Amino acid sequence: MSSSEVTTRSRIVRAALSLIERGNVAISMSAIAKEAGLSRQALYLTFANKADLFIAVLRFADGQRGIVEEQARIRAAPTGRDALVAIIDRQARLSPAYKRLADAFELLRRQDIAAEEAWRDRQGDRWQGCRMVAERLAGEGALRPGLDPATAADLIWSITGSTTWDDLVIARGWTADSYREHLTVLLTRWLTPAAEAAPSRAVSG
Repeated sequence: MSSSEVTTRSRIVRAALSLIERGNVAISMSAIAKEAGLSRQALYLTFANKADLFIAVLRFADGQRGIVEEQARIRAAPTGRDALVAIIDRQARLSPAYKRLADAFELLRRQDIAAEEAWRDRQGDRWQGCRMVAERLAGEGALRPGLDPATAADLIWSITGSTTWDDLVIARGWTADSYREHLTVLLTRWLTPAAEAAPSRAVSG
């Protein structure tokens, strides 16, 4: 890929992200091209369709938040329990900065199938990370007897999602520290009942 293609791709992604974060709920490819200062032809030469573009937007936003490094930190955790606590800690630290985009996509995906497809792609990636932790717990013999890794991954994925964050922190006024502490106790005792509760705060790496 040439530097000009990289520049064009970046301009398109940043333009789309800007429109989304400004709360636009009817984002056409023409509007994105105009925001990027490019022709529709240039846009379609870079992205085959709007779903591909929105997927790139979410991955770009995750890159800005350091999600790749966060995932590496979770994988490097000494035990599955530590990795579980690291997921909760990541959500506690990064959810505030991500809220505007998450809220924008929540509105957008109700009206735009491409946005819905992109959001599902991102949530699928997040679920895979939860599945990795659940399988690690199972492999270490630390998963609740009778609970399979897929179900455990579902529980981790759901409870650490943006909806729970909004309900507890935004609606109920919890602090990020309270969110971290209570979700850590909840999930560690629920998924690994034989273990003592994990520390209420994870050490950020």
